[in-house]
Amino acid sequence: MRKYLRPVAFGFMVAATILTTVLRVWLTPGMQQTDTGNFKINYVIIGVMIFSFAALFVLVLAGKGGIFHTNSMARSDRMPMSVSCIFFGVVLLISSLFDAWKWTVYNQTPPPNENVINRLDSTTLTFTILFGIIAGLFLIYFGLKSSQSDLRLTPLFALGALLPVLWIWVRLVRYQVSYASAIPVEQSFYDFVMLIFTMLFLFSFARYISRIGESSSRLLLVYALCASLMSLSGTIASMSLFMLGESDAYNSSNLAGIADFGLGVFAFCTALSLTFAKEIDDAEEPIIETQEDTADYQQEDIYQEDITQEEITREEITQEEHSSTVDDILRELKKPDKD
Repeated sequence: MRKYLRPVAFGFMVAATILTTVLRVWLTPGMQQTDTGNFKINYVIIGVMIFSFAALFVLVLAGKGGIFHTNSMARSDRMPMSVSCIFFGVVLLISSLFDAWKWTVYNQTPPPNENVINRLDSTTLTFTILFGIIAGLFLIYFGLKSSQSDLRLTPLFALGALLPVLWIWVRLVRYQVSYASAIPVEQSFYDFVMLIFTMLFLFSFARYISRIGESSSRLLLVYALCASLMSLSGTIASMSLFMLGESDAYNSSNLAGIADFGLGVFAFCTALSLTFAKEIDDAEEPIIETQEDTADYQQEDIYQEDITQEEITREEITQEEHSSTVDDILRELKKPDKD
């Protein structure tokens, strides 16, 4: 029974994502305060989120069955994680370059504020863009490498896995600076929670691919499900509010951008691979021989044939010598005795 809990958790996450998205699109416009224009927190949405997080924790941690490392997964089962990682890396790279161009040319900064408010905001934005570009390149490399062959778990690779963590950490610091300076936390509370689970997911993913800690894979599945729920519901709700013409509600939810949508897809596919992937079977793995290996085998076969032919020739010579010796003895016995 327990082996079905993690697939149930994945299905529950899909249902919770749909429900949370619908509630945010339906209830958020009605939570705007008439005197300030700000949006209050909706406790129905928060209750659904908290219940979903608790249920996902219980289902995953109580589930039975192995959660395998990328190198131990069958290649077809790891493909969703690898392809979505490439997608997230490309989206993160392009969005970071676009934010840098927009800031340089038009002096406009990405949400939550439209302009630089102080020196600390400028510094954190600079590092957010820088780490976003480098982290995007690493994610593309990881996705391509994991889809083609096994990973080499070197110390340099483990350091590279921390680049996405640094990106989200600096981004979270910038949002905290913006909240403390100009923007009330109620304005984008749900997306702030999204950033927390994004950081937990990326940090746990860095530990997982570096094989640090035995229980990191189970926690990674929990954080992947929660990050997928928050990132996908946040970005889809934001786009839906924009398409419905709810400009004020959209501005209160625009922290969830295109990079967060890419991360939501990546977290969703990572949870899919961790939940349903099977361990690779060495007995079923085809043996791939290179041209050098084939040439070595051919040379070895020729060498074995030469040895075999030499042994046969030597045996024939020994038999001939033995036969001639027997004939000489018989002729000597048949000679008449002259005495």
